[in-house]
Amino acid sequence: MALLFDFIRHEYFLDGVQVPSVTGILHASGLIDLSAIPPFILERARNRGSAVHQLVHYYNESDLDWGSVDQAFQGYLDAWQDFRRQTALRPLLCERRIASRRHRVAGTLDLLAAIGGDGWLIDYKTGDPDDVAADFQTGAYLSLALEWAPEDPSLAAALALFPRWRRAAVRLRKDGTFQVTEYTDARDYARFHTLTAAWHIRNERGAIVRPDDIAA
Repeated sequence: MALLFDFIRHEYFLDGVQVPSVTGILHASGLIDLSAIPPFILERARNRGSAVHQLVHYYNESDLDWGSVDQAFQGYLDAWQDFRRQTALRPLLCERRIASRRHRVAGTLDLLAAIGGDGWLIDYKTGDPDDVAADFQTGAYLSLALEWAPEDPSLAAALALFPRWRRAAVRLRKDGTFQVTEYTDARDYARFHTLTAAWHIRNERGAIVRPDDIAA
């Protein structure tokens, strides 16, 4: 594949050229603005989100070492387990890297899954999905996945299982509860790519691009 991810710097390279991430575009547009949050709280939230994502990822792939689960994050994992029980969710693909040559942007979707007779693109959160523009984020991921599918046979096979894909954020809480927000506005796709085009115009005109604009 021509899509590479630098795990240390959290940067995407498409055909050898660095491209912004989905979340980087949303940060640069101002739709994700965490500047008012004290740094120590923000760092704690980031660490929590990363830890929970790892636990859910390994659980979805039936590869979780239960002895490694930090009790501080057990409630979030319980919430995900309950969500899966209630919906009979079947994971299809986890943590898939995707990109768009047309729009020159990349990202990593959390999960493609089957629930009942529908395909779902799901993004799990430990905070409020509205704070990170999850509607645009999931719209971007689905758009990128559909474009990138010819480059990734496993992705193409998963997407081909359903003629229509739904999008949602699942907020996992420490007390073991969850909240699902489905996104149905078809304008999310085009609006995100408008933001991407604006980012590239800024960059091409010599505007200063912060590292966070590019990194995941």
